[in-house]
Amino acid sequence: MNQHTPNNLLSSVNNSIRILRAFTMDQPQKGVRELATELGISKSSVQRILVTLAAHGFVRKNEDTNKYELGISVLELSSIFLEHIDLHHEALPTVTKLAHTHKETSHLAVLNNMEVVYLCKVESPYSVKLRSHSGLHNHTHCTSSGKLLLAHSDPYLVDTILRNGLVKFTSTTITERDKFQNELNKILKQGYSVSRGEFRKDVTSVSAPIRDHSGKVIAAINLVGPSTRFTNPRIQYFARELIHAGELISEKLGYWKR
Repeated sequence: MNQHTPNNLLSSVNNSIRILRAFTMDQPQKGVRELATELGISKSSVQRILVTLAAHGFVRKNEDTNKYELGISVLELSSIFLEHIDLHHEALPTVTKLAHTHKETSHLAVLNNMEVVYLCKVESPYSVKLRSHSGLHNHTHCTSSGKLLLAHSDPYLVDTILRNGLVKFTSTTITERDKFQNELNKILKQGYSVSRGEFRKDVTSVSAPIRDHSGKVIAAINLVGPSTRFTNPRIQYFARELIHAGELISEKLGYWKR
Protein backbone atom coordinates (compact mmCIF):
# COMPACT_ATOMS: atom_id res chain seq x y z
CA MET A 1 0.00 0.00 0.00
CA ASN A 2 1.50 3.34 -0.98
CA GLN A 3 2.01 6.29 1.30
CA HIS A 4 -1.08 8.06 -0.02
CA THR A 5 -3.44 5.17 0.78
CA PRO A 6 -5.57 5.55 3.95
CA ASN A 7 -4.71 2.92 6.56
CA ASN A 8 -8.33 1.83 7.00
CA LEU A 9 -8.74 0.54 3.41
CA LEU A 10 -8.96 -3.21 2.91
CA SER A 11 -5.72 -4.04 1.10
CA SER A 12 -7.10 -6.79 -1.16
CA VAL A 13 -10.00 -4.62 -2.34
CA ASN A 14 -7.71 -1.63 -2.74
CA ASN A 15 -5.25 -3.67 -4.82
CA SER A 16 -8.08 -5.01 -6.96
CA ILE A 17 -9.21 -1.48 -7.76
CA ARG A 18 -5.62 -0.40 -8.48
CA ILE A 19 -5.27 -3.29 -10.93
CA LEU A 20 -8.49 -2.35 -12.73
CA ARG A 21 -7.38 1.28 -12.95
CA ALA A 22 -4.00 0.22 -14.38
CA PHE A 23 -5.60 -0.61 -17.73
CA THR A 24 -5.68 2.43 -20.02
CA MET A 25 -6.59 3.37 -23.57
CA ASP A 26 -2.89 3.30 -24.44
CA GLN A 27 -2.28 0.02 -22.61
CA PRO A 28 -5.51 -2.03 -22.70
CA GLN A 29 -3.64 -5.29 -22.03
CA LYS A 30 -1.18 -6.06 -19.26
CA GLY A 31 0.52 -9.16 -17.92
CA VAL A 32 0.93 -10.38 -14.36
CA ARG A 33 4.63 -9.45 -14.12
CA GLU A 34 3.94 -6.04 -15.68
CA LEU A 35 1.17 -5.23 -13.19
CA ALA A 36 3.20 -6.47 -10.24
CA THR A 37 6.15 -4.24 -11.15
CA GLU A 38 4.00 -1.19 -11.94
CA LEU A 39 1.90 -1.39 -8.77
CA GLY A 40 4.44 -2.79 -6.34
CA ILE A 41 2.34 -5.86 -5.57
CA SER A 42 3.71 -9.41 -5.45
CA LYS A 43 3.15 -11.53 -8.55
CA SER A 44 1.28 -14.15 -6.54
CA SER A 45 -1.14 -11.54 -5.19
CA VAL A 46 -1.68 -10.06 -8.66
CA GLN A 47 -2.36 -13.52 -10.05
CA ARG A 48 -4.92 -14.34 -7.34
CA ILE A 49 -6.70 -11.02 -7.78
CA LEU A 50 -6.83 -11.38 -11.58
CA VAL A 51 -8.27 -14.89 -11.31
CA THR A 52 -10.96 -13.59 -8.94
CA LEU A 53 -11.77 -10.61 -11.16
CA ALA A 54 -11.90 -12.88 -14.21
CA ALA A 55 -14.36 -15.19 -12.45
CA HIS A 56 -16.75 -12.24 -12.14
CA GLY A 57 -16.14 -10.91 -15.65
CA PHE A 58 -14.20 -7.79 -14.70
CA VAL A 59 -11.10 -8.92 -16.59
CA ARG A 60 -10.40 -11.62 -19.14
CA LYS A 61 -7.26 -13.31 -20.37
CA ASN A 62 -6.36 -12.85 -24.00
CA GLU A 63 -5.16 -16.28 -25.11
CA ASP A 64 -3.15 -14.85 -28.02
CA THR A 65 -1.05 -12.46 -25.93
CA ASN A 66 -1.34 -14.26 -22.58
CA LYS A 67 -2.17 -10.88 -21.04
CA TYR A 68 -5.25 -9.59 -19.24
CA GLU A 69 -7.71 -6.95 -20.39
CA LEU A 70 -10.91 -5.45 -18.99
CA GLY A 71 -14.01 -7.65 -19.17
CA ILE A 72 -17.67 -7.17 -19.96
CA SER A 73 -18.69 -6.57 -16.32
CA VAL A 74 -16.89 -3.23 -16.39
CA LEU A 75 -19.00 -2.18 -19.36
CA GLU A 76 -22.18 -3.41 -17.67
CA LEU A 77 -21.54 -1.31 -14.57
CA SER A 78 -20.62 1.77 -16.56
CA SER A 79 -23.75 1.35 -18.67
CA ILE A 80 -25.92 1.18 -15.55
CA PHE A 81 -24.31 4.31 -14.16
CA LEU A 82 -24.62 6.31 -17.38
CA GLU A 83 -28.16 5.12 -18.00
CA HIS A 84 -29.31 6.14 -14.53
CA ILE A 85 -27.59 9.50 -14.70
CA ASP A 86 -29.49 10.28 -17.92
CA LEU A 87 -32.66 8.79 -16.47
CA HIS A 88 -32.49 10.94 -13.34
CA HIS A 89 -31.82 14.07 -15.37
CA GLU A 90 -34.68 13.45 -17.78
CA ALA A 91 -37.18 12.27 -15.17
CA LEU A 92 -36.73 14.75 -12.33
CA PRO A 93 -38.83 17.58 -13.85
CA THR A 94 -41.71 15.15 -14.45
CA VAL A 95 -41.43 13.63 -10.95
CA THR A 96 -41.46 17.14 -9.48
CA LYS A 97 -44.48 18.19 -11.54
CA LEU A 98 -46.41 15.05 -10.53
CA ALA A 99 -45.80 15.67 -6.83
CA HIS A 100 -46.78 19.33 -6.99
CA THR A 101 -49.77 18.87 -9.30
CA HIS A 102 -51.35 15.96 -7.44
CA LYS A 103 -50.13 16.94 -3.97
CA GLU A 104 -48.70 13.50 -3.22
CA THR A 105 -45.17 12.16 -2.93
CA SER A 106 -43.57 10.89 -6.15
CA HIS A 107 -40.58 8.57 -6.60
CA LEU A 108 -38.39 7.43 -9.46
CA ALA A 109 -37.28 3.83 -8.84
CA VAL A 110 -35.11 1.17 -10.47
CA LEU A 111 -34.45 -2.50 -9.81
CA ASN A 112 -31.15 -3.43 -8.19
CA ASN A 113 -30.74 -7.20 -7.87
CA MET A 114 -33.76 -8.20 -5.79
CA GLU A 115 -34.58 -4.78 -4.36
CA VAL A 116 -36.11 -1.57 -5.62
CA VAL A 117 -33.99 1.56 -5.25
CA TYR A 118 -35.34 5.11 -5.27
CA LEU A 119 -33.25 7.39 -7.49
CA CYS A 120 -35.18 10.45 -6.38
CA LYS A 121 -38.09 11.50 -4.20
CA VAL A 122 -40.16 14.68 -4.43
CA GLU A 123 -42.75 15.69 -1.85
CA SER A 124 -45.50 18.26 -2.25
CA PRO A 125 -46.37 20.66 0.58
CA TYR A 126 -49.52 18.60 1.19
CA SER A 127 -48.01 15.12 1.16
CA VAL A 128 -47.64 12.98 4.27
CA LYS A 129 -44.04 12.44 5.36
CA LEU A 130 -42.95 8.95 4.33
CA ARG A 131 -39.96 6.95 5.52
CA SER A 132 -38.28 7.00 2.13
CA HIS A 133 -35.45 8.93 0.54
CA SER A 134 -33.23 8.95 -2.53
CA GLY A 135 -30.97 5.90 -2.45
CA LEU A 136 -33.28 3.89 -0.20
CA HIS A 137 -33.48 0.17 -0.94
CA ASN A 138 -36.96 -1.29 -0.51
CA HIS A 139 -38.82 -4.56 -0.98
CA THR A 140 -40.08 -5.51 -4.44
CA HIS A 141 -43.00 -7.81 -3.66
CA CYS A 142 -45.07 -5.34 -1.63
CA THR A 143 -44.41 -1.96 -3.28
CA SER A 144 -46.05 -0.78 -6.49
CA SER A 145 -42.71 0.17 -8.06
CA GLY A 146 -41.16 -3.15 -7.10
CA LYS A 147 -44.05 -5.21 -8.44
CA LEU A 148 -44.12 -3.26 -11.69
CA LEU A 149 -40.39 -3.72 -12.26
CA LEU A 150 -40.62 -7.42 -11.39
CA ALA A 151 -43.49 -7.84 -13.86
CA HIS A 152 -41.15 -6.63 -16.61
CA SER A 153 -38.02 -8.43 -15.39
CA ASP A 154 -36.42 -11.78 -16.18
CA PRO A 155 -38.58 -14.72 -14.98
CA TYR A 156 -35.49 -16.14 -13.27
CA LEU A 157 -35.35 -13.13 -10.92
CA VAL A 158 -39.04 -13.49 -10.08
CA ASP A 159 -38.55 -17.19 -9.42
CA THR A 160 -35.58 -16.47 -7.15
CA ILE A 161 -37.59 -13.98 -5.11
CA LEU A 162 -40.47 -16.43 -4.84
CA ARG A 163 -38.15 -19.23 -3.72
CA ASN A 164 -36.68 -16.95 -1.05
CA GLY A 165 -40.18 -16.37 0.30
CA LEU A 166 -42.41 -13.30 0.37
CA VAL A 167 -42.34 -11.58 3.75
CA LYS A 168 -45.75 -10.61 5.12
CA PHE A 169 -45.89 -7.01 6.39
CA THR A 170 -49.65 -6.41 6.52
CA SER A 171 -52.86 -8.33 6.05
CA THR A 172 -52.88 -7.39 2.35
CA THR A 173 -49.28 -8.39 1.53
CA ILE A 174 -49.34 -11.04 -1.19
CA THR A 175 -47.31 -14.04 -0.03
CA GLU A 176 -48.76 -16.94 -2.05
CA ARG A 177 -46.71 -17.88 -5.13
CA ASP A 178 -49.63 -18.34 -7.56
CA LYS A 179 -51.43 -15.23 -6.36
CA PHE A 180 -48.27 -13.15 -6.74
CA GLN A 181 -47.63 -14.46 -10.25
CA ASN A 182 -51.22 -13.59 -11.15
CA GLU A 183 -50.60 -10.10 -9.78
CA LEU A 184 -47.58 -9.66 -12.07
CA ASN A 185 -49.58 -10.88 -15.06
CA LYS A 186 -52.32 -8.38 -14.20
CA ILE A 187 -49.76 -5.55 -14.05
CA LEU A 188 -48.44 -6.46 -17.50
CA LYS A 189 -51.96 -6.47 -18.91
CA GLN A 190 -53.19 -3.20 -17.39
CA GLY A 191 -49.92 -1.28 -17.72
CA TYR A 192 -49.57 -0.07 -14.13
CA SER A 193 -49.19 -1.38 -10.59
CA VAL A 194 -50.99 -0.68 -7.31
CA SER A 195 -49.97 -1.48 -3.75
CA ARG A 196 -52.87 -1.04 -1.33
CA GLY A 197 -51.34 -1.12 2.13
CA GLU A 198 -49.15 -4.11 1.27
CA PHE A 199 -46.03 -2.68 2.94
CA ARG A 200 -47.59 -0.14 5.29
CA LYS A 201 -51.27 -0.68 5.98
CA ASP A 202 -52.13 3.02 5.79
CA VAL A 203 -50.22 3.79 2.59
CA THR A 204 -51.19 3.20 -1.06
CA SER A 205 -49.04 3.72 -4.14
CA VAL A 206 -49.48 3.57 -7.91
CA SER A 207 -46.63 3.05 -10.41
CA ALA A 208 -46.15 3.12 -14.18
CA PRO A 209 -43.20 2.08 -16.37
CA ILE A 210 -40.38 4.04 -17.98
CA ARG A 211 -38.68 2.50 -21.03
CA ASP A 212 -35.31 2.98 -22.67
CA HIS A 213 -34.76 3.47 -26.40
CA SER A 214 -35.21 -0.27 -27.05
CA GLY A 215 -38.54 -0.46 -25.24
CA LYS A 216 -37.15 -2.24 -22.20
CA VAL A 217 -38.68 -1.16 -18.88
CA ILE A 218 -35.83 0.29 -16.84
CA ALA A 219 -37.61 2.27 -14.14
CA ALA A 220 -40.90 3.04 -12.45
CA ILE A 221 -42.49 6.36 -11.57
CA ASN A 222 -45.05 6.51 -8.77
CA LEU A 223 -47.38 8.50 -6.60
CA VAL A 224 -47.79 7.46 -2.98
CA GLY A 225 -49.81 8.72 -0.05
CA PRO A 226 -52.32 7.86 2.69
CA SER A 227 -54.82 5.19 1.69
CA THR A 228 -57.70 7.44 2.78
CA ARG A 229 -56.88 9.77 -0.15
CA PHE A 230 -56.30 6.98 -2.67
CA THR A 231 -59.89 6.09 -3.49
CA ASN A 232 -60.62 3.80 -6.46
CA PRO A 233 -61.49 6.70 -8.82
CA ARG A 234 -58.35 8.57 -7.76
CA ILE A 235 -56.20 5.47 -8.26
CA GLN A 236 -57.51 5.13 -11.80
CA TYR A 237 -56.85 8.82 -12.42
CA PHE A 238 -53.33 8.58 -11.02
CA ALA A 239 -52.67 5.49 -13.15
CA ARG A 240 -53.53 7.40 -16.34
CA GLU A 241 -51.41 10.37 -15.29
CA LEU A 242 -48.44 8.14 -14.40
CA ILE A 243 -48.65 6.15 -17.63
CA HIS A 244 -48.60 9.42 -19.57
CA ALA A 245 -45.69 10.73 -17.48
CA GLY A 246 -43.79 7.48 -18.03
CA GLU A 247 -44.32 7.75 -21.78
CA LEU A 248 -43.03 11.33 -21.82
CA ILE A 249 -39.85 10.34 -19.98
CA SER A 250 -39.44 7.28 -22.21
CA GLU A 251 -39.61 9.51 -25.30
CA LYS A 252 -36.85 11.70 -23.84
CA LEU A 253 -34.76 8.53 -23.47
CA GLY A 254 -35.28 7.70 -27.15
CA TYR A 255 -38.31 5.38 -27.02
CA TRP A 256 -41.15 5.95 -29.43
CA LYS A 257 -44.34 3.98 -28.84
CA ARG A 258 -45.34 2.08 -31.95
